[in-house]
Amino acid sequence: MASKSRWLRVVALAVGLAGLGAAAAGADTIEADLWSRLEAGLTADFVVRFAEQADLSTAYRMGWHERGGFVVAALREVADRSQAAARAILDARGASYRPFLAGNEIYVRTGDAALATALAELPDVAGIRAPRELSLEPFSTAAWTEGEAPTLGWGLVDSGATAFWSAFGRQGEGIVVAEMSSGVQWNHPALENAYHCGSDPADPSCWFDPSNICGGSMCDNVGVGTAMAGIMVGDDDPTLTYQAGMAPGAEWIACKACETSSCSMFAIESCADWLLQPAGNPDNRPHVVVVAWGGGGGDPWFEAKVTAWRAAGIFPSMRAGNGGPGCASMETPGDYQVSFAAAAHDDTRTIASFSSRGPSVFGHEPHTKPNLSAPGVSIWTSVPTNDWSAYSGTSPAAAHVAGAVALLWSCAGYLVRDVDATFEVLQATTGGPPAGNCGAPPDGEGNYTYGYGFLNVIQAGVEFCQPLLFADGFESGDMSAWSATVP
Repeated sequence: MASKSRWLRVVALAVGLAGLGAAAAGADTIEADLWSRLEAGLTADFVVRFAEQADLSTAYRMGWHERGGFVVAALREVADRSQAAARAILDARGASYRPFLAGNEIYVRTGDAALATALAELPDVAGIRAPRELSLEPFSTAAWTEGEAPTLGWGLVDSGATAFWSAFGRQGEGIVVAEMSSGVQWNHPALENAYHCGSDPADPSCWFDPSNICGGSMCDNVGVGTAMAGIMVGDDDPTLTYQAGMAPGAEWIACKACETSSCSMFAIESCADWLLQPAGNPDNRPHVVVVAWGGGGGDPWFEAKVTAWRAAGIFPSMRAGNGGPGCASMETPGDYQVSFAAAAHDDTRTIASFSSRGPSVFGHEPHTKPNLSAPGVSIWTSVPTNDWSAYSGTSPAAAHVAGAVALLWSCAGYLVRDVDATFEVLQATTGGPPAGNCGAPPDGEGNYTYGYGFLNVIQAGVEFCQPLLFADGFESGDMSAWSATVP
């Protein structure tokens, strides 16, 4: 009996130590709220983040074609190696999961405490977190009747887009922008001519729907994506009811990151990887992406994705957020230093009350946040189905910035893929900000309300397009020869 009693005490001690080990793993590596759910015997989706991140610094010395392939290959090499042990555990247990390259993560579906603990104990695992649920900006619309809506968006004039078209004869030709939110009504009269894949709304090089909401062919069940695409590349055909697009000569592709007005982390991260190589080919990637979703602030979960985009030469245009007028209300992922965040102003150039303000928890070096202010109040644009509406928010402001980048890159081909330089160009040509209500960084560069000032793409063109044209023997306004220099 004594021997049996000692054996039972040993077993009890072992079980207790195992429980302490699991608890320690949960406390140290697994997010507390997620661990509480798993420890209670429930299952949950979770994201496994690995410590090693690919060194993408070499990409910045490469041309467009070589750069895209290098970034994808470098991300894949690190992910395949560092995730190998975790994938083996997941396969052995018959778990459902998807590996992600950008950020080096694995999304696990309906995992339990035992599986999370086994993964947390791997030396390559840096952390395990619950999926984030992000949101699209509320779609603030206004109805109109024939003859009441303006025919030309005030934001196109305010930002200098129409002046840019006249001065340089360029409207974004050769540049592809990407919409990453609710999808797009691809055959809207304002958008069908700019769709990068012609008449095929299911072409995987132009469309991806990770959660299969649309059933194979492109759709937009919310409306935000169609509105963003309209502001970026809407047609300037004078026979249309409305002209909304900053860069009507550019083309667009889309990824459905938001199943409804909410956006799952699974769909967002799937889109982040897809944008690096649509249909598995890095040459299909866009030059610019606009992000119309966000939430909270100070959360670094998406930063590695943006870093990968930038390494691939993709410009990340994001909303500041709709958390204003309070200060320190910037939303993730616009609050990252690697993201270009737009605040929103109205047609009197007054900051919108809803527009989020800085400072960002990620600091003010090298850029003040928000980066600048762009049109974002009562912006008329395309919406499903073959319709038009007014939209207010910092997402339309981000779409104006994306369109401005398309204009600038179609004119100054040497800036294409140079995201850092383009940040500086846009910020240096604003003319400076008016006073704001949230102070300014200690270096005195801009302020936390308007950033560096107002989006001014014509001034950017005057300073960074025209001098090169003259230097290369092109006449002002004749951009036909220059188009050949755009990758």
